[in-house]
Amino acid sequence: MNSLDWTATLNSIKEDLPTAQFQNWLKPIEYISSDDTSVCLGVPSRFHEDMLRSRFVDTLKKAIRRQTGNDLQLEFEVLVRDENTEASKSEILVPQNPAPVTPQNPSRPMLRLVHNQADYDEEEQNFPTPIEGPNYPKFNTPFLVSEFNRLAYQCAMLLAEGSNSQANPLIIQSSVGMGKTHLLSEIGEAIHRRQPHLRIRYTTFEAFTSEMVKSFNDKTTQAFQYRYRVETDVLLFDDVAGLAGRKRSQEELLHIFNEILARGGRIAFTSSQPISRLTEFIDPLKSRLLSGLSVEIKTPNHEEKVELLGQVSFHSQISVDHTILRSIADKGQKDVRELIGSLFRVHLQAQLENKPLNNEFLAKEGWIQESHKEVITLDEIISLVEHNFGINRSDMVSKSRKQAIAWARQVAMYLARRYTLLPLEEIGNTFGRDHATVIHAFDKVTETMQFHPTQGYQVEFLIKKLEARQPKDNYELPI
Repeated sequence: MNSLDWTATLNSIKEDLPTAQFQNWLKPIEYISSDDTSVCLGVPSRFHEDMLRSRFVDTLKKAIRRQTGNDLQLEFEVLVRDENTEASKSEILVPQNPAPVTPQNPSRPMLRLVHNQADYDEEEQNFPTPIEGPNYPKFNTPFLVSEFNRLAYQCAMLLAEGSNSQANPLIIQSSVGMGKTHLLSEIGEAIHRRQPHLRIRYTTFEAFTSEMVKSFNDKTTQAFQYRYRVETDVLLFDDVAGLAGRKRSQEELLHIFNEILARGGRIAFTSSQPISRLTEFIDPLKSRLLSGLSVEIKTPNHEEKVELLGQVSFHSQISVDHTILRSIADKGQKDVRELIGSLFRVHLQAQLENKPLNNEFLAKEGWIQESHKEVITLDEIISLVEHNFGINRSDMVSKSRKQAIAWARQVAMYLARRYTLLPLEEIGNTFGRDHATVIHAFDKVTETMQFHPTQGYQVEFLIKKLEARQPKDNYELPI
């Protein structure tokens, strides 16, 4: 058997997978040992192992076969870091011979660590519903990870694994449409896969308040409190900011909050605004929320949008060229939900009209100005910038970092990115740079146009020239 070069194995996998998938699931693997029959790999957690076995085993085996020439079995070991040793000793909620309880005589379940999931297989039919709650959201695709939401996802998985007490409670904060509810659902599904005996409850601020008021009217308050305080091991609370001004709901949630954590349970909240900015909240509840781990899902930049659309296409089995994804991402959607909806809309419309989803179709729908993108060349853009900025072409493609030259180079990259269909790599190569520099230039010019009117005016003038297709000998900046 050929020796296994794990670095080479990972590099071969990297070429075949989306960047986010590789970074999240394959890169953290550590090589331990191998022999003629198997390969032993180290993983950060059992949850990580489950994901590898369900989604990436074939990819790993194929890459290892390319390196060794043999079909080897995969074995996984969880590598517990020193800083997590104490946390790994913490116990997880599993009732031990629970005595019958009633709302009038509640008892707290004992806790112990689950070492072997097979111990529960024969009792699986007695496990509770995976996630309770009448409005529990279901999603057709997994939560897709990119740079803008990676930190939030990693913290969510820490909570799901239950190995780090600092992630409990967890508050996921972002503006509307960025995937907070989807990530909350992902937490619930991940916990249920690992520990199906836990009682997981999902609710929103509207459903929680409505349920509480109904219990008052029906004189079933004790049953309501018992359901949340005693019969809930994991609480997923969507949009806690919506409780602003609802003092009675806040007081009830505070008691539930304290009870669940006191029993060793877990809680995750979402919020449309930072907890520190919440108004009309009682101080004890706000203080408890501030004590949790708060993480933000940020707004994606252009390339992160393109990457996200690529992942959506892959999971939804939509065959679409990368240039189309770039064109859709250029549309300037306000949030991730709208961005993904745009992809599905144009794909469905192309299917209904029995037409290919290409730039001609997008041009017809008003997404791009196809005629301009077909006729404007990179050479023409460089000549335009060269003439109007007084910067020689040789300087623009040089390694010079002088401010005037760097700005002209960034503008040329921005216009090339916007008005040609060339790959980012080809644009970068023209200037002796890589695709990441083109991405940076595009974002830099976009930001400058927004906050620096004088420089923005220069760029807007060139844009008008390109779109109006005026003769090249008239390319001059107004005095």
